[in-house]
Amino acid sequence: MKRAAKLCFVVLLMVSTTTGCWNLKEPDQLAFALGGGLDLTKDDQLDISAQIAIPSRLGGGQEAGGGTGNKSFRIISATGKNVNDIVSNLQKQLSRNFFVGHRQIILIGQRMAEHGIGSLLDWFVRHPQSELRSRIFVVKDGQAKDLLSVEPFIEPFTSTELVRQQTALGLKRHYFRDFLSDTLSQGLQPMLPVVSLTDTKQVVYSGTAVFNKDDGLKLVGFLNSEDSFYANWIANRQTNLAITSFVKRGNGSISLTLLSLGRRILVKMIDNQIKIDVLLTGEGTIVENTTNLDPTIRNDLQIIEDELSETTRRSIQQLIKKVQKQYKTDIFGFGVHVHQQYPDHWKTLKQDWDVTFPELNVSVKVKLHCKDPGETSASIQTKP
Repeated sequence: MKRAAKLCFVVLLMVSTTTGCWNLKEPDQLAFALGGGLDLTKDDQLDISAQIAIPSRLGGGQEAGGGTGNKSFRIISATGKNVNDIVSNLQKQLSRNFFVGHRQIILIGQRMAEHGIGSLLDWFVRHPQSELRSRIFVVKDGQAKDLLSVEPFIEPFTSTELVRQQTALGLKRHYFRDFLSDTLSQGLQPMLPVVSLTDTKQVVYSGTAVFNKDDGLKLVGFLNSEDSFYANWIANRQTNLAITSFVKRGNGSISLTLLSLGRRILVKMIDNQIKIDVLLTGEGTIVENTTNLDPTIRNDLQIIEDELSETTRRSIQQLIKKVQKQYKTDIFGFGVHVHQQYPDHWKTLKQDWDVTFPELNVSVKVKLHCKDPGETSASIQTKP
């Protein structure tokens, strides 16, 4: 009897482990949305667009990029009462099941971002298929739908092009789930990369979008590309950086590629007042030298490093002051460091951090080191 019971248990176990998933969909039953766009129409309706891959045009022999007249994707869009209602309307345009599990990017049109996106996040978090590793961007001076429609120059999809562009620019991966974490964190305001469309239909990186999560997660302004790289450096989101600066004592310019970046943020309490010290370090290679200085000579190298460090420090100090006075939102996460280093003080500061941040005393120190002068010593134009 015991043997029969054991046999029944084994049979039931085998059946339960070999049964297929009841709701499994084969790839040829799915319409893969590789990119999504959120726009606000002129009559203030939410307009969602999706970049759908066309499987029949993804053969290995097909050329990638624009100019073929045979796109590897199609854009569909719809409006509705809320996100889920719009997704249902998108499904009505497809012969396969709408699938967002492979979505690479989410684009937000500028008008939508200015209106506020806080109320739109619920579906993206709640839906079981939603890909939280999507990259998220703001489209400056345009609509997400228009940018999704562009045929990229190199890659087959705009979504792939934007992801790889961010990597090439030295920006660390910052996913949709990280953006959600930023919106829920105390002492930190979200920022997102910005892209735009040129007159020649090229998709270019255009800086950073600054948000205020305390006001419906609305866009409050932009940072240009140079300021964005510095802001990401402070926020520990930058892996490498290119700097070009005029060196006064060398009567020319130096271009330095920083391949190693470091940062420390120290919080000090002086007379019951908070002081923030931002310490930034970088090590890299000289890639262009039009000065009369020779970086293989120690004294000349010291001049180069000192002037580049000071010029960079001034630029970053001005950036911090601009964000404090103009946008009044802590995109650098100084509040997070106050919370970590002075948790007891943070209990009384967190409620009014939006008031405290603009008045913070912040000092910046930058130390750049040129570990490699490049393939030559002095500038070519200074050689006899």
